[in-house]
Amino acid sequence: MTQHLLKTLADVADPSHSALIIIDPQHDFCSERGAMAQKFGFDMKQIREAVPRLNAMIEDCRKAGVLVVWVREIFADSKMHPNQKALWGAGDDIWLIREDGKGIDWYEGMIAPKTGEPVITKWQYDAFADTELDLMLKSRGIKSLLMTGFTTNVCVETTARHGYIKGYHIVLVKDCTGAPTQAEYESGVFNIQTYFGQAATSDELRQVWSKQAQKAA
Repeated sequence: MTQHLLKTLADVADPSHSALIIIDPQHDFCSERGAMAQKFGFDMKQIREAVPRLNAMIEDCRKAGVLVVWVREIFADSKMHPNQKALWGAGDDIWLIREDGKGIDWYEGMIAPKTGEPVITKWQYDAFADTELDLMLKSRGIKSLLMTGFTTNVCVETTARHGYIKGYHIVLVKDCTGAPTQAEYESGVFNIQTYFGQAATSDELRQVWSKQAQKAA
């Protein structure tokens, strides 16, 4: 029997087997008062501008029946590898998304997770590493991941790469993600859409879902 391959955006992003993955919409990664901006002097404008589009995409996914999955990152001394500690500090010297700080909170501009929407806590860039994400997705029949969140070229890309390796179809929702610089953003978009899946705008996904709903009516 010939296997039906999901190639078109409509096939890949079918709400019946897709999950919206929201990566790290947290204070330290989004706010101009967060640790990334304060430590490195990053301009968080691109990230802040993506937040309203991400909020709208979340609401549209809820209406379309797409599983909405929230991911947050925490740096905890007991969970960190030595190489992480070398970069981000250890013990009382951890300065980014520390488990007892405001940096791990959802960014103030984000809408809140709804009751029943999975919230995954990760300890590194990769949302699949040492978490229940893969088991949760497979148990719900998810085949495709609609990747959003922050930052494009670090945690979003790392999770997209691992998702692809695990067999998931990847779609980067490119207007619902961001990075501190345009170069970082563009590198993440290029890598994902060239080597690991597709990239589409939230409007393109809405159009696909609208056509599917019209056919089903």
